[in-house]
Amino acid sequence: MAFNKTIRNAILSAALGVSAMALTPALAQETMEAPVEAPAGATYDEGKLQSFVVAFLQVDEINRTYAPQLQEAESEEAQGTVREEASQEMMQAVESVEGITVEEYGQIIQQAQTDPALAEQINGYIQQAVGAPAAPAEPAPVE
Repeated sequence: MAFNKTIRNAILSAALGVSAMALTPALAQETMEAPVEAPAGATYDEGKLQSFVVAFLQVDEINRTYAPQLQEAESEEAQGTVREEASQEMMQAVESVEGITVEEYGQIIQQAQTDPALAEQINGYIQQAVGAPAAPAEPAPVE
């Protein structure tokens, strides 16, 4: 069960981003102590990445719901309650997506943080899924 908690924390910390990490140093420390590791050089087929994107978008929507509640929580206990509720909902969202497990989701998140090509590929799928044009690979020069 500790491994599931680690995966849940990785999903939550990745979804809630840096601002939540600043609010939750204990969560950050726990996640760093036992990160979800992607197999070295792991590659994912298009179907796996498409499933990841479906789960990611669901997790992102949950994040948008809970992030303001986390920021408005007045005590550490209240923050913990919000984090736990968000975490449970995010785990359920990932588990509900066909073609990906919670463990695989965590591995892809971890690998995308250090593999720019994977991150770019995922970004392309996300842009397709939301109907927005893909962002350019390099930012336009500032004049």
